[in-house]
Amino acid sequence: MATDQIQSLWANAQASLEGFQKTQSETSRIEALAKVTKLQRALEQPKDAILKLSYQPMVFMALKVAHDMQVFPVLAKATSPVSAKELAAVKPADPLLVERIMRLLVSFDIVEEPEPSTYLPTAISKEMVNRPAIGTVESLFCEFLPIMQKTPEYLEATNYQNPEDPLRAPLQYTHNVEQDGFAWLCEHPDALTRFNNFMEGQRANRVHWGDWFPIQERILAGADSNPERALLVDIGGGRGHDLMLFQKRFPDAPGKLVLEDLPSVIDEAAPELNACGIEGVKYDFFNAPNPVKGARVYYFKFVFHDWSDEKARVLLNYVIAAMEAGYSKLVIEEYILPDKNAQFLHGTTDMAVMMFCSGLERTRQQWTSLLESVGLQPTFWTREGEGLGVIESVLPGSNGTNGTNGGPR
Repeated sequence: MATDQIQSLWANAQASLEGFQKTQSETSRIEALAKVTKLQRALEQPKDAILKLSYQPMVFMALKVAHDMQVFPVLAKATSPVSAKELAAVKPADPLLVERIMRLLVSFDIVEEPEPSTYLPTAISKEMVNRPAIGTVESLFCEFLPIMQKTPEYLEATNYQNPEDPLRAPLQYTHNVEQDGFAWLCEHPDALTRFNNFMEGQRANRVHWGDWFPIQERILAGADSNPERALLVDIGGGRGHDLMLFQKRFPDAPGKLVLEDLPSVIDEAAPELNACGIEGVKYDFFNAPNPVKGARVYYFKFVFHDWSDEKARVLLNYVIAAMEAGYSKLVIEEYILPDKNAQFLHGTTDMAVMMFCSGLERTRQQWTSLLESVGLQPTFWTREGEGLGVIESVLPGSNGTNGTNGGPR
């Protein structure tokens, strides 16, 4: 790249960094990161960039091996540099192997090497002792990597058609099974645990919708005060993390909080749910109308991106059958993709759901078309950052009680 182009990128990166230092906002942080990344890529030779991208799976492999060797818990407690021999002694492992694994992690700033063959943690390695981070690495490595390897072959075999059938996704092609991905997980308990830990991290490591969405105005105002009536039903909500956060933020909110998910998930989450007073309901949202009728809110987070429009309409119609016109709301929290220049996270998540269940991430227009196709009226609420937003929908004919005339962003 020409020197003047690099100078321009450098100036843009500097300006973005200065903007972030002033505002400390998530939008400015993401913008600064994007500008710095563009500068980095401009400084790389194209062949070097291709080689680096091609070798990325090896870094992932080294991260998984280091986790298996229990490197990260040792480093997280370290107050001084830890030698390769000390790290190797945990399993025990060969110190030379530890050095070779750590060499690659050091090059990606996952750990530091202040002296030859001695190591200190970074923010990344400290995060690797937390259950959601471990689940992310293990689920993507153990479950998704084998599918990723077979996806090019699968797409060639289907003449490069967009996957839409959840029973004919790359997962089924890879494992030669005929069940959908979630049923497959339920038959593999270790994989299910890894996946649930992964999803917990995806849900937990973000700003809760209660911190920016006007819940008091749009949800709690007009809610039935009957304590036996459901206020919020989290459908496909995993272990109930979002409901627990909602409960902490709105402890005086009227009505019940209900978590709906597959039986195996509810059984696993039951102790925590009972301790919090959250009702767990075993429910497969494709097999029957929602058993909780007339709730104020039916809430989905990272659910619809798992399904094609055809399957999503089945799910939506079951929810609509349970909604009370003029009172109930459907709230979907997911990515609302821009029409162009989507972020890295948008693209990788889109590929992940495509491989696992023939799902897809949607743009605002795609969301509108989907929801209007079943008679719902959507209102979009977005916030700064990575494109995660709230889509608030009501049945046609609803009035301001349901908040359709409010101020979307």
